Amino acid sequence: MNKRITAVATLALTVCSNAALGQSNVAFYGVMDLGISQDRGGLAGTSTRVTSGMATQSRWGFKGNEDLGGGLSAFFVIEGGIHGDVGNSTQNNTLFGRTSIVGLRSAKLGSVSIGLQDTPLFTTLNTIVDPLRNGIARSNNLMPSTGFRASNSVLFRTADMHGFSADFMVAAGEVAGDSSASRALGGSVGYAKGPWNIRLAYHDRNNDSANVKNTGSGRNFLLGANVDFEVAKLWFGLGVDKGLNSAPLNSSGAPFGATPPTPSTDSRDLLLGVSVPFGPHTIVATAIAKDDRGVLKQDAQQYALAYMYAFSKRTDVYTSYARIRNHNGAGYTEGNSEEPGLGDRQFTVGLRHRF
Repeated sequence: MNKRITAVATLALTVCSNAALGQSNVAFYGVMDLGISQDRGGLAGTSTRVTSGMATQSRWGFKGNEDLGGGLSAFFVIEGGIHGDVGNSTQNNTLFGRTSIVGLRSAKLGSVSIGLQDTPLFTTLNTIVDPLRNGIARSNNLMPSTGFRASNSVLFRTADMHGFSADFMVAAGEVAGDSSASRALGGSVGYAKGPWNIRLAYHDRNNDSANVKNTGSGRNFLLGANVDFEVAKLWFGLGVDKGLNSAPLNSSGAPFGATPPTPSTDSRDLLLGVSVPFGPHTIVATAIAKDDRGVLKQDAQQYALAYMYAFSKRTDVYTSYARIRNHNGAGYTEGNSEEPGLGDRQFTVGLRHRF
């Protein structure tokens, strides 16, 4: 821990020194989001907790870029999650477990980045499909909860071409002697202009490992769209999940009974949402349906209502209530950006500050 603190202090001093000398364009940024959540409906009974990162996972990071001339620039991002309620790191207690990349960007051609970063599928779900940005009443309670972030990855994004854009990612499995084991491939294409934002994304992750072979892959397709009418914004997402680990459960064990639920290997997901801003107020409502095409038919539906009040562009308060209805032994729990939750109902109230 002392070594980690020393490394962070050294990095901060270096950043400040470079900024002072005008040698680089580096920014320190983050979010602190803390509040109270209450879960109901699980076997463990009612649970009321102080929770970090419900609407937006608490985080901190550095990002910067350097102009290399001729429309070319270099950039980096290092970002780590914070359990603000206890002060340690998220993502298995890693220092920069959310993003750790370096890349090059061309104004005409696009960008390429290498490292740990969000997949095209997750970017589509988080920015095109879900008005709550996978926070409170997160969409991946029921929608594909795989393929969100990839380590050892290379991501290419095209520049905007009259509203059209595309990206492609490959993430190395790094299994000696088997280049396809644990490898992930993904990409997306879309159009964004005026009030319209439409995108189709795909993710394929091989399930093999050094010791397990011939297990196939989990494949996810996601079509998303939103349209802004100014008085209200409508959101839509349609997902198709095929194969082993294409739709892993967001819960563990048996949250509602003696028998653990079974993850689906063939399912469809539908999200419909609306966000209504008026002054500093915003109301958001979403409905999500999981259609399990397997033999067990373990379907589920989620309904959520959220309210935010913005004191400024950086500080707001929020509250939400969400409910999941499970069928035929399904075991989806009502979670938020920080945690999967313990029951089928969750109430939250929180304060979020961006810096």
